[in-house]
Amino acid sequence: MQQTNDGLQTAMDPLKSATYALAPEILLAPSGRQNGQILMVTDGEIKFIGPREKFKNLYPDTAISELPGKAIIPGFIDAHTHVGQAFGKSLTGGEPSQIWKRIWVPLEGNHDVDSIYVSAKWMFLEALRGGITTINNFAILGPDKLASIHRAALDVGIRLVSSTGTAEPVDIESKSTGAARNKLIDEALAQAEAHIKACEVDRRLSPSICVPGVQGASGELMSALSQFCATTNTLFQIHTNEHHVEVHWSVVQYGLRPLEYFAQNNAVGPHTLHHHAALVTASEIELLKDTGSGVSYNPLASVWKGDGVAPALAFVARGVRFGIGSDSTRLDAFRLLENAEACQRHASGMQLADFSCGAAWTWVDAATRGSADVTGLGGTTGELRKGLRADFLILDMQTPEVLPSWDFEWELIRLYNRDQIVAVIVDGKPVMAGGQPIDWSASEFLENNLPLAVSRVNAAPIQIKHQPSDKHRLKSRTGAQTNDQI
Repeated sequence: MQQTNDGLQTAMDPLKSATYALAPEILLAPSGRQNGQILMVTDGEIKFIGPREKFKNLYPDTAISELPGKAIIPGFIDAHTHVGQAFGKSLTGGEPSQIWKRIWVPLEGNHDVDSIYVSAKWMFLEALRGGITTINNFAILGPDKLASIHRAALDVGIRLVSSTGTAEPVDIESKSTGAARNKLIDEALAQAEAHIKACEVDRRLSPSICVPGVQGASGELMSALSQFCATTNTLFQIHTNEHHVEVHWSVVQYGLRPLEYFAQNNAVGPHTLHHHAALVTASEIELLKDTGSGVSYNPLASVWKGDGVAPALAFVARGVRFGIGSDSTRLDAFRLLENAEACQRHASGMQLADFSCGAAWTWVDAATRGSADVTGLGGTTGELRKGLRADFLILDMQTPEVLPSWDFEWELIRLYNRDQIVAVIVDGKPVMAGGQPIDWSASEFLENNLPLAVSRVNAAPIQIKHQPSDKHRLKSRTGAQTNDQI
């Protein structure tokens, strides 16, 4: 690894040991910003966090590595993304809703075991550069492609909640019935059991099971898989109340909104994670609270797609468990934090003269502890706390963007950038330093695999409804109809 400066070298040297003790200027504990704290890690586990004097009394023979001008915070957790979508993000610019049908399903369906490995590694690289130490993936894949994703995660060192599951055709009339449906459910349960075993190879892998949403799974299928997950203590994921089209379809088809239909079919509860929940009513918020169901709030997805903004402040007020996800938009944790707060400000705060909009700590907590909780990793990561795995970031506090410092957590929301991430540590081991992987070349990986990425997008049966920006610009110059609304 090529060192960029003396400060980087100083921060990285102690992390090479099985046991190390760090003394940052600031440490972000569950109770907030702390000064004068020591963080000790042994074999990837946080063994001590507390005042310097207490540490010296307990561990007099352990050296302390001083990190002046540095902050240590928990690694961020992306509570919802799709690692098969790495190659085509800007294709969604200006597109009308339901891009999953026209762009993402065609692209993900075009992957083989090699390209899904590259796509996953590509996204993991972006995530780690953005301070994200854990990814919760949403995918319905066979064992070969899942093995490729697992290999990519272990190669780069990120923590992964891996998913598989089963989908039925979106058209309800063509869904299986009777014996055929029972066979589908039996196969889905067998696949779920095999997936749980496949994730046992490394402690950085955790299993989850999913169905796409109300349009892609019968009540019988989602009920069977959800109850299996509840019994096996496995995360069950489902897209919930994201699009107006989806809600309308569900009401016409079942006489129930999607979340109401899920509740009728046992697909709610502490083991469930409902993605988006952007279009939930007051009674549905109570349903989420009363059942202990988890939610992923995806602010950038709301902005980019133009769907509703999840009522995250209502989740806070009512005690609904929620974390923050990217939904394959931009895997930069600081920009997710910024948009998490900004979306609430635009959706409700300004109209109500709510100048705080949850305050900074709400969004920092949601993107760390909250995301760990709803993805089933609350006892593993998400906080700097004794007994948890050591997933954290070392930040450079000595930059003009954040000096002078007055409120560290508001600065995390609005002022910090990913170029201030000195190092990314997962399971106690450094995986990124100065924005680059520790033991492999990002530039070589991107250069070698860019042709593959382009070819996969070109070969996929993607349907684009909004022309590229340069074509709209050309029409505008010639005075032609720009048709920007399409």
